[in-house]
Amino acid sequence: MQKRAVAVSVAAALLGLAAAALGFAAEHFKHKALVGRSGALRCEYRRTPALGCGILAAALSLSAAVVVTAASGCFSRCGAGAAAAESGRRRATGRNVLATLAWLLVLSAAAMFLYGASRNTGGTGNSFTAVSRRRPGGGSDIDIVCSELRDGVFVSAAIDAAIGIACAIAAYVDIVRHRDRTVTLGVVAMGQPAYPAPVAYPAQPPYGGYGGAKQPGGTA
Repeated sequence: MQKRAVAVSVAAALLGLAAAALGFAAEHFKHKALVGRSGALRCEYRRTPALGCGILAAALSLSAAVVVTAASGCFSRCGAGAAAAESGRRRATGRNVLATLAWLLVLSAAAMFLYGASRNTGGTGNSFTAVSRRRPGGGSDIDIVCSELRDGVFVSAAIDAAIGIACAIAAYVDIVRHRDRTVTLGVVAMGQPAYPAPVAYPAQPPYGGYGGAKQPGGTA
């Protein structure tokens, strides 16, 4: 595989790993967002590092997908990749499925990252839930519970981003291998051998030379 393909794959993988790591970090920090109730019907939140982690994770995951898409020629839909994709329709279909799945997962992950980040901006609001609680002596009371970002949003986004970028890299590597194989077959079809032909050495002359056996001295 070409050095360029290796560099693109490694760069995309590192971006994906960084996005996933930031997602898990944001999941840890989000629990510190809620401060408590600041009034009868208002809840107070603090800004947490999950805000920056979520935004950066979304940017990194989208960047990884863009890098692989650009390097692959829009996954063989434009540029030089389009000519190489004319053969092997079944494999091309599989690559298209992987590429589509990759973008769906990455976009879903970016949306969850940004949603989780928006819930960690801090401030006050009336985002609460009214819960009815029964009293021991009978009757019920209405309790106001401040809403929080549910668990697992950032973790799900991190997993989606990692899987999506892995699918994009797999599709890209398959495109590069198919392109190299197509070029090799084209060279052979044009009559140019893929490997140098063996060198033919001249045959050794027979014993006594090509003029026949030497006549013994004194004979006619």
